[in-house]
Amino acid sequence: MTSLKEYWLHKSRPRANFATTVAEMAVRRSIRSFRTASQYVLAIRLPDDHDLRIYETAARGLLDPLCETDDFGNSVVLVTNATAIKARAWDLVHKFSEVRRALIFFTDDSEISNELALLIDHRITMEMPTARHFHAAAKARGLAVSDDDTAYLSTCRLRDISLALRANRSLRNLVQRLQAVAPSDSPPTPAAPDRSSPRLEELSGFGAAKVWGLQLAADVKAWQAGELDWADIDKGIVLAGPAGFGKTTFPRALANTCGIPLIASSAAQWQATGHLGDMLKAMRETFKEAAAARPSVLAIDEVDSVGDRQTYKSSNNHDYKRQVVNAFLECLDPSGGREGVIVVGTTNDPSAIDAALLRPGRFEQIIEIPRLDADDRKAILRYHLPELAVNDFDPFVVQSEEWSGAEIEKLARDARRIARRYGRKTVTDDDLLAAMPPLSAYTEEEGYRLAIHEIGHAVVGATLRPSQLLDVKINRWRPSRVGWNQIGVTNFNEKPPLMTSASYFADTIAILLSGMAAERIFFGEHSLASGGDVTSDLNKATDLATMMERCFAFGESLVTDIGVGQRPMENLRQSDPALREAVRKRLNAQQDRAMEILTSKRPVVQSMAERLAKSYELSGEVVIQALRTHEVSVGGAKA
Repeated sequence: MTSLKEYWLHKSRPRANFATTVAEMAVRRSIRSFRTASQYVLAIRLPDDHDLRIYETAARGLLDPLCETDDFGNSVVLVTNATAIKARAWDLVHKFSEVRRALIFFTDDSEISNELALLIDHRITMEMPTARHFHAAAKARGLAVSDDDTAYLSTCRLRDISLALRANRSLRNLVQRLQAVAPSDSPPTPAAPDRSSPRLEELSGFGAAKVWGLQLAADVKAWQAGELDWADIDKGIVLAGPAGFGKTTFPRALANTCGIPLIASSAAQWQATGHLGDMLKAMRETFKEAAAARPSVLAIDEVDSVGDRQTYKSSNNHDYKRQVVNAFLECLDPSGGREGVIVVGTTNDPSAIDAALLRPGRFEQIIEIPRLDADDRKAILRYHLPELAVNDFDPFVVQSEEWSGAEIEKLARDARRIARRYGRKTVTDDDLLAAMPPLSAYTEEEGYRLAIHEIGHAVVGATLRPSQLLDVKINRWRPSRVGWNQIGVTNFNEKPPLMTSASYFADTIAILLSGMAAERIFFGEHSLASGGDVTSDLNKATDLATMMERCFAFGESLVTDIGVGQRPMENLRQSDPALREAVRKRLNAQQDRAMEILTSKRPVVQSMAERLAKSYELSGEVVIQALRTHEVSVGGAKA
C-alpha cells in the first residue's frame, strides 16, 4: 500500500520529459558499473551547473522510481548536489546512515567539504549526452527525429531543450526554435576543455604511452560490447618519467577516455595504515575496491616504493620487503584473474622495480614519458590557453626547453593572473611574455666556449664514425634553469653493431670525453658542463668504462657482475678499489686519445667553433667536409 508520504513525493516530482529522458540515459551510462551494488555514495562531476536540476530529476527517476523508504519512512535514496549539503560532520553521519544509494552532483572539487569527501565512495565525471542518446530518447518517447537534428541537439543545453519543448511541438520544431534563438552571425564557440578532468586524446607529450592508452580504450569498449575477450587486452603498464611530466594525470585521462572509474592509491598510503599486516590489508582492500568498480583503472603512484627483493637481500628489511612484494604480486595476478581492472603504476625510478612485477599478466611493460619537444610544449600550452595563438611564439619555445607539463600549466595560470590584473578575460602574447622568465643571451666568451665544447664532440665523432654525425647545435639563449643538456647537443645516428666489441665502446667513451678535451686544449681547463648529473658526458663515460670491466669482461678479469640497486655501476665501483682504478685508467686513456685527435685538427676545431658561435647550428656534412679539406692540406704540406 502506498504511504501518504510516497504519494506526495510522486506528486511533487517534475514529470519526465524528453530532456530528462536524455539526462537519465547519460546518468545510467556514467554509473553503470555501480547499478548492481546495494549501497554506494557517488559524486558526479558536471562541467557546469546549467543543467544541474535536470540531472537531479533524471537521477531520482532512475534510482528511486517508487520513492522507496525504510521501516521508519525515511528515504533510502538521496540525490542532491554538493553545495546543498551544509551539515556538520555528525549530522552527515546521521543523514547518510539512513541512505543506501546516494548521488551527489558537483562542478568543482572545492564544493566538496573534507567531511563529505570521507563519505564518498567514488568520484565520476559525467559522460555528456551524445547524438546517440538523443536518438534513443526520441525512440523511447515515440518521437520522430533526424540525424542532423540529434547532432544539433547534442550541442545544446538540456535546460534550453526542456524550456523549448511543449506538448504540441515536434522535435523538428524544437530544433528550429533553438536555432532561431541562437546567434546566427557567428559560429558557436567550442566549449573549453575541462582542464581538471582531461581525456587522453586531448593531451600531448605522452608519446608511446598515449598510443598504448588509446588502443586500450578501444579494446575496453570492444570488451564491453562482447566483441573481445579480456585475455586479449593489456593488463597494465608502469609509466616512468621525471616529476611534473603527467604521470598522475595519465591514469585519470585514460579512465575518462575509457569511460570507466578511476581508483587511485599508493604504497605510501598503504604504509600509513600501520604495521606490515595493516599495510597488506590496505593493499588488498584497494584491489577489492577496483574489482568492485570494474571495469576500472587502478592507479598506483610511486610503485617503486613497493621495493625490489634483489636490492634488499643484504638488508635487515629484506624479509619485510619480500612479504610486501609477494603480496603485491598476488594482488596483481590472483588465481581467479582480475578481469575488468587495468593497473597503471607510476615511478620516477624504473630501475627500482622488482622484475617479477613486469611479467605478463601483471604490469607487463615500462613506458617512459619522453622529454617534451617543441610541438608537445606548444600543444600543452594551447590546451591550457586555447584562446592564445602559440604556433609561432618563439620566446615560449626557447624558454620552455626541458620544461615539464606541470611547469607549462603553471605558466598558463600565471599568464591568466596577469590578464585578470589588467581586467582582461583572455590572455594575450604580452601576458604570456610577462609570465615567462626573461630571455638572457650568452656573452661572446660563453658562446665561444660552448661552441668549442660541442665541436670537440663533433670532430672526434666525425673522425671515429664519419657516417654517423648528423649535426651540432648550441642554444642562443641562456636556459631558464641549470641543465647542460639544454645548452648544446651533437647528434649522431648511432647504430651499434649487433656484436659490439671493446673498440666500439672505447670510441664511444672518447667521443663522450671530447667536449671536455676540447675545452682543456683551448682554455687550459674544462668547465662543469661535462659532469654533474646522471645524464652528463662524464657519468655516461664512467658507467660505460665500468661495464667494460665488470659486465663484458673487456678488462683483466673474466668475472662479471651486473650490480644491484638504483645506481648499479656506481655501487660496483664503491665496493671495489681495483675496479675504480681500472675505470680511471680507461677514462684517462680515451681522454688522451680525444685530445690527440683534436690537437691534430686544431685549425678545424677553431674555425668550426667560430662558425657555430655565430650560426648556432652546423650540419654534419659541413664538419666532415672541413675535416677532409684539412686532411688534403696537411697531406699536401707533407708532400
